[in-house]
Amino acid sequence: SGVAYQYAREVFKDASHLKITTLYPLPTDLIRRFAQEVERVIVVEELDPYLEEAVRCLGIEVSGKGFIPIIGELNPQIVADCAVRGGVLPPPETPAETAAPPQLLARRPQLCAGCPHVATEFALRKLGIRGSGPGELREDEYVITSDIGCYTLGVYPPLAALDTCACMGASIGQALGLEKAGVTNKIVAVLGDSTFMHSGITGLVDVVYNQGSITVIILDNGTTAMTGHQGHPGTGISATGDRAQAVDLEALVRGIGVSDVHVVDAFDLETIESAIKRCVASDEPSVIISRGPCPLATRSRGTPFEVDADECIACFDCLEIGCPAISIADDLACIDPDVCVGTVCGLCARVCPQEAISERKS
Repeated sequence: SGVAYQYAREVFKDASHLKITTLYPLPTDLIRRFAQEVERVIVVEELDPYLEEAVRCLGIEVSGKGFIPIIGELNPQIVADCAVRGGVLPPPETPAETAAPPQLLARRPQLCAGCPHVATEFALRKLGIRGSGPGELREDEYVITSDIGCYTLGVYPPLAALDTCACMGASIGQALGLEKAGVTNKIVAVLGDSTFMHSGITGLVDVVYNQGSITVIILDNGTTAMTGHQGHPGTGISATGDRAQAVDLEALVRGIGVSDVHVVDAFDLETIESAIKRCVASDEPSVIISRGPCPLATRSRGTPFEVDADECIACFDCLEIGCPAISIADDLACIDPDVCVGTVCGLCARVCPQEAISERKS
């Protein structure tokens, strides 16, 4: 394509007006003139050989997909390797042996420091009592359905709180289906506020209409965090970024027919646990709205927390919340003050059995 572009520059003197749209309709005369000026015509294009076949139909000998992959995205290294295979470029000189570069430490996918979803998923993991054998469920074990969102990262250890993931809004339908199929375990569906507005409403309507008794937890962080903090009907911000009438989430849920509705602080672990226990014991459908702002959207920070080395007994319960600000140093837990959002969250202090975590004093 570089040769063709250079040829076009020489023909037209000024290539500033050339655009990809010149390929349709196909500039057959220009292609024939170009082919007469070169020894070999090669088409470098991603995926199907659309242009290559079109040039071949003009009676011009052309190559491309004989050595250029038909699947996947191209990059400079792939094109260079293909050019060597096609005899366009000479094989590269064998570089001198060098020491292998250091490998980056593995990092698991995890929720952000100060994420309002963590406390709820931590509570679900505790109450759900994971650990039975493959394909087996104890009667006291919760089944927790989920769908697509930031909170889906809670499927990974150490939270390991979720059992299913299909698509936006599927968690409620899956939970109702499991209940109607005769699963006797307590069933909880988890989804975000944006997901609920997108495609969870109809699922909740089905729960009410079909007399389900599942518990639905709506993780309300006031934004569509997973895809870039766009507004949704519950935020009062339209798709164009303008102010709009905000949908009242609690009123919407009650209007569907759910009377057992609880709104909890997303960072209040004790209240979240209490609400979940109360709701799953109910014989009617219930909804818990766990509300707290996304730290990446609000950019809010408080006084960072720190670990008192004299009080820490290295139980590492604080690591169970999966916060990226918490790690181990000198065999004790430690908190990175540059990552910790501090008093905006404070979940680590709530889970520490020794009360060894508190606000930083300086």
